[in-house]
Formats: sequence, structure tokens, C-alpha cells
Amino acid sequence: MKLKIPLRFYFALYYLLMMWLYHFKVKTYFYWKNIAETQDTFFDFSMSRFVIATVIFSINLYFLGKINYKKFNFVALSLFFILLTVPSLVSYTSSNMYPTKLLVYHQTLFFCLYLLPKIKISFDNIPVLNKKQTLILLFLIVSVGILPYIIVYGPHINLKNLLLLDVYKTRTTMSKLTNPYFGYTYSLFTRIVLPMLIIYALELKNKLLVIIGMFYLVLFYLFGAHKTVYLGLAAVLIFYRWTYIKTIKRVLGYSIFFILLSIVLALFAYDYLWILTFRRIHFLPALLDISYLDFFQDNYIYWSESILKKFIEYPYDLNHTNLIGKVYFKNPNVGANNGLISDGFMNFGTIGVMINIVLVSLYFMVLNNLKIPSRYFGLYLLVVFSFLSSSTFTVFLTHGAFALLLISVFILNDKKESAT
Repeated sequence: MKLKIPLRFYFALYYLLMMWLYHFKVKTYFYWKNIAETQDTFFDFSMSRFVIATVIFSINLYFLGKINYKKFNFVALSLFFILLTVPSLVSYTSSNMYPTKLLVYHQTLFFCLYLLPKIKISFDNIPVLNKKQTLILLFLIVSVGILPYIIVYGPHINLKNLLLLDVYKTRTTMSKLTNPYFGYTYSLFTRIVLPMLIIYALELKNKLLVIIGMFYLVLFYLFGAHKTVYLGLAAVLIFYRWTYIKTIKRVLGYSIFFILLSIVLALFAYDYLWILTFRRIHFLPALLDISYLDFFQDNYIYWSESILKKFIEYPYDLNHTNLIGKVYFKNPNVGANNGLISDGFMNFGTIGVMINIVLVSLYFMVLNNLKIPSRYFGLYLLVVFSFLSSSTFTVFLTHGAFALLLISVFILNDKKESAT
């Protein structure tokens, strides 16, 4: 008889293991020590805050359990909960360093992502392309869109990059040739259009377009020698056969396994696993939130690094990522990327945070009102990650979030199929 473990058990175990990993390992990493030194304190453990965090975690988990497992918002909010809310709650237990205001921001995000997608919007009257039409359209878009890349980057392609040779040399060369078109379309092609082209071609058994799609993907790799071009396709293929609830159970199950493995390896003085995974993906964004809130308190830049830079003067010599790297990480070459909370605060304090929260919540509200088959969820995974580590407007404009929204409405919205 197969043992059925409740989803809330996965979440609870994940929360407790993350709490252990943070307090016994993560906060001892030198990044945390450097930032604590800037405020002449340290990352402690507060029992009273642990109790508060655990109560809030239980409340969050209760509301998460109220969402229909077949709805898109269940998987989206669950991922935000795993990657952002839980690390925030765990970090909150260091009372010396983690401001309560930051916890309030993250809880506001959680409940906005829970409540706004409940608003009903009908997309039944919007025409949707069928798969054959979509496949032809995607092929035409990428075939035309790749031409400027071939013209500019083509003469500098280095086939040695296929063997992972001269990678950094190629990146340096190609970075000098970039332009706004490449900046706005590269992620769109590699994270969305090409993965969709390849998957649709596989579904329709069009071997020629599968081969062409893979060839285009390799070309995009050669245009910059960035292995991340394969992430979009990999994400779709990994999640293709999973329902939404199976996706979350698998994510939690693998996370729990790797936390336990990290703990065991750490007992033998091997820390690289948790340093490369949980420190980087889960807890570094929380640390960056602390840094951004400290530096930009009453010192906002009002989107002067965005499209408004022509109207508002940016007050620093370094861009914000290198500025935070210099002040808090002792290295101006560190790219201290910020997510939607710290990005909003940096630009306009609490008002900026609320703007970002509402924008992101409205985005997932629209997606939740569509019937998106769960097999395509991999397309959205990278967008979720981008919201956690990049400027919100950058995610919409250059990381493909807005384009994916349009594709969701006019292509992926399956009116005949429930997203199960």
C-alpha cells in the first residue's frame, strides 16, 4: 500500500529544516558576517520571533491549502512561498538584523498573491490559435528575429564554445556588440519562443521543426556562450508530465532531500552543496533585502535607472547592484541583484514595494483566470525566479514576462482543457 503523505507535512518539514540550516550554517557564511559588521551586531536567534514566525507560517499554510490544487495560482503561490516567504520567516528569527517591516512586506505579497487571483475575469471571447497555427507563427517569429543576431554576432561565432572552450573570451567579445534589440529579445527567444517551438513540434510530431528549433537554440548559445539558453527548454521538459500538485510535492521532496544531504555533508566539513544551492537561491535574496532596506532608507532613486532616467537623474556613480556590492559585500564587482521587494523599496520606499506587489499579483491574477495546461508550467518557472532576483520592470520588459502573458492569453489558454 502506497503511503500518501499530506502536502502540509512536506511544507512543515521543509520549514523546520530550513530553520536549522540557516541558524547552524547559512548565517555563519562571510556575507552575513560582513553585513552584520556594518551595523556592529550579529545574526542572532530569537525564540519569541521563532514562535511568531511559526504561527505566521501555519496561517500561510492554512490559506495555501484553501486554493484549488488544479488552479495555476496554487503552483505559483506555492513556489513564492517556498522560495521567498519561508526564507523571510526564517531570517526574521534573527531579531538583530531582520526588520519587522521587511516581514510585513513579504506577508503582504503572500496575501495579495492569494487574494487578487480570486478575482474572476473571462477570456472566453478572445480567440486562441491552435497548435498548428502556433507552431508556424513561432517558427516565423524566430526565423525572422534571429537574423539581426546572425548579422552582428555571426562573424564572431567560435565553435570551440561547443566544447566549453574560450567561453569567457566569447562573452567579452559579444558583450561589446550588444544593442537594445538583443537586450529585449534574447530572453524572450531562449526562455519562451524556442522552448515552445520545440515542444509544440514534438507534440505534433514535426521532426523537421524539432531539428530546426534545436539548431536555433545552439545558435543562441554561440551568440553569447551562455549555457542558460538551455534553461527554458530544460524547465519545460522537466515539468511536462507533472500536475500542479505533483510539481510542488516534487520540488519540496527534492528540497528536503538536498537539505538533509547538505547537513550530512556539512558534518564532514563539506559545505559546498548548501553554499551553492540554499544559500544562493533561498537566503541570499533575504540578505539583499536587508541591505537594500538599510542603504535606501529615505534615500530613494525613483526609477532613475529605468526608462525614466531621461527625466530623473541617478545620484550615484555605480549602478545599484555594484553599489550594494561595494558597501555591504566589500567588492564593487559583486552584482547584488535585487528582487521585487528590495527593488520597490529602492525606488520609492513602501509605496514602491506596494506598486511591485500589486503589479506581480495582477500578473498572476490574469494567468489564474486562464486554463493553462500544467504541462507548460516550466515556461513560467523562470519568470517566477526572475521576480525574486531582478527589477520588476526588467522582468516584464526584458525577461519575457509581458510577452509570456500575451502568449498565455492568445496561445496557451486551452478553453477545452482544464489545467490539471
